[in-house]
Amino acid sequence: MEKETLISIHNLKKSFGNNCVLRNINLDIHRGEVVSIIGSSGSGKSTLLRCINTLESFDDGDITLNGKSILETDTVELHTQVGIVFQNFNLFSNLSVLENCIQPQMVVLKRSREEATATAEELLRKVGMIEAMHQNVMQLSGGQKQRVAIARALAMNPKILLFDEPTSALDPEMVGEVLEVMKDLAQEDLTMVVVTHEMSFARDVSTHVVFMDGGVVLEHGTPEEIFNNPQEARTKAFLSRYRRTA
Repeated sequence: MEKETLISIHNLKKSFGNNCVLRNINLDIHRGEVVSIIGSSGSGKSTLLRCINTLESFDDGDITLNGKSILETDTVELHTQVGIVFQNFNLFSNLSVLENCIQPQMVVLKRSREEATATAEELLRKVGMIEAMHQNVMQLSGGQKQRVAIARALAMNPKILLFDEPTSALDPEMVGEVLEVMKDLAQEDLTMVVVTHEMSFARDVSTHVVFMDGGVVLEHGTPEEIFNNPQEARTKAFLSRYRRTA
C-alpha cells in the first residue's frame, strides 16, 4: 500500500545574494515517516526546513502540503499543520511553562482556556514537564526548555513536526532527555522531519535519511542504505568522520 504524501518538494531553489544554498531540491515526505536530514554545516539543511514552514521564502520551485502549494495556503493554517521546534526554543520568557503551551492554542486555534489547559497538561505530562508547569521558563535548563517547546508545538495538533537541530544548543548531558522524547513521538506515528547532527538518532530512529551537501540532496534512503552502503563519495567521507567520533 502506497504511503500518503504529506509534503512534496519540487525543484526548490534558494539563494542569499550570489550564494545559492538550495539547488533543485526534490523530495517527498510521507505520513508517519521520521525523516532525518544530515550533512555538514552550511549544506542547506536548516534553510530547507525553514522554506517548508514559509519562515524563509524561496526563489523557484514549489512545496505542496496535501497537494496544495504552501504559497496558496493560509499562513495560520499552514503553521498550525506544520509545526516547528527551534534549536533556541523560542519560548515566551515572561510566561510560565503552562501558559507557553496554553496561549498559542487560545490565540490561533480559538480554544477555550479550559480545553487549552487540559491539552497542555496532557502534553507536558507526556514530555516529563508536568511538575514544572507553574515555573517561569527562564528558570529551566536547556533540555527542559526544549521539552516544553516540543509540548507547545504538539498542542497545535500538527500534521507534521519539523525539528531544526533541536539538541545543538544543549549541554551534552541534556541531549539525551530531548532525544528520548523525540524517540517516543516517533513510536506514535507522528510525521517528523529532523535536521540533526545526532547520527545515532538518524540511524536508529529514522525511517528515511536525507544527506545534503552543497545545497543539493546528494542521496537519500533508509538508514540501512545510507549508513551501511552509501553510494556517494561525499556521504562516505561525512559518515567516516561520524564513525571516528562515535
